[in-house]
Amino acid sequence: MTHAIKLISFDLDNTLWDVEPVIHAAEAAMQAWLENFCPKLVARFSPEQLRQARMDYWAHHPEFRHLITRVRRDCLRMKLIEAGYCLNQAIELADMAMEVFMDARHQVNYFDHALSTLDQLAPHYTLAAITNGNANTKRLGLHQFSYHLSAEDVGTAKPSPEPFELAMAMASVSAEEMLHIGDCPNDDIAAAASLGIKTIWFNPKRKAWPHTHLAPNAIVHTLKDLAGAISGLNGGSLQAQSA
Repeated sequence: MTHAIKLISFDLDNTLWDVEPVIHAAEAAMQAWLENFCPKLVARFSPEQLRQARMDYWAHHPEFRHLITRVRRDCLRMKLIEAGYCLNQAIELADMAMEVFMDARHQVNYFDHALSTLDQLAPHYTLAAITNGNANTKRLGLHQFSYHLSAEDVGTAKPSPEPFELAMAMASVSAEEMLHIGDCPNDDIAAAASLGIKTIWFNPKRKAWPHTHLAPNAIVHTLKDLAGAISGLNGGSLQAQSA
């Protein structure tokens, strides 16, 4: 029996936009703010030293892999204290710096056809975002999404099954009625497929598929081809069918 797709989940970073320039711009904006308002910090620590502090923290605490905003903020607080700021100052300054970072973090340049594809799909399916990053669909104004599940909110990151299972529970669908779209062979495609969820691999750089034991249900190299791929997996119809 073929089950019609009812829920479509999307990864965000590197699926709807290129995340690397976004993070670089956000870090540059925060560094400029720190130079203006935290002179003792920038006099003692370089941007690379601040970055390395985060990497060291994650190396010693892999259980906090999903808490990217919290770890960035807490590491900054610790470095502010080491630079000579009192605890209350460190908390306030780190919070303000993180708000600068998060404002820039949400200045994304969408891939071609990303927004038009979401507009095309939203009338026919329930859409959910499942992300390990800290971009938020509401803050981005992506009204097409009914649900936003970040690793920080869920309590664990992909490839753990919990984000996918929670999305299914929220939308009241089975794995056979869900489709996940993402760029990462492991965190997106293999993780979803292990639960029986249909998958589409977004592969704009036309990389070779790395696994031999599983494959995505479809591959697209541009988002303009996504609706057609979904239609092919849904019995030739873009529109979700009633049970």
